[in-house]
Amino acid sequence: MKKINQICIAVFIMTIIALGLTIHGWQCSEAFGNSGEKPFIQKNTPTSSLMRIINTHTARMLEAIMVGDFNTVIKKSNDISKVGNAIMRMFFSEGKKVDQWFTEVGKDPDDPEAVKLMKGDFEKYSNVVIEASGNIAEVAKSGNIAETYESIEAMLKSACFACHTVSRAKK
Repeated sequence: MKKINQICIAVFIMTIIALGLTIHGWQCSEAFGNSGEKPFIQKNTPTSSLMRIINTHTARMLEAIMVGDFNTVIKKSNDISKVGNAIMRMFFSEGKKVDQWFTEVGKDPDDPEAVKLMKGDFEKYSNVVIEASGNIAEVAKSGNIAETYESIEAMLKSACFACHTVSRAKK
């Protein structure tokens, strides 16, 4: 009998919710994605690609620090270093013209000075990421949770946030 009462209450609550959504659903069109605004679409640029990959590895490093898994911290910091090197070759290959992403960030791919400037800026921050990730691996070998976290924070400040301050559009 008690189970039947619980089922009846659950069905009653679901009916009330369904009725509420039916009656007032038209007022919630934005919640269901029916607003007139275009959704944000992430462009595939060297910085956004590097940022997504570093974000994944950094999140895993932070999880590993919390459980004291310094081997994973070292592995992920080495992965970040490899990505920093690969991303430069992928987007700024020697002897090849930059791809469409360069136009999408508002630059002229036929302007060698613009390409050189963008490559220089990106290379600078990429090198800071590579150096900082190497430092994270060294500090993680000590097994000190606080120092390892501080080395990750230093990478975020000196590379990630510094690049974002320079390269992101001002509102």
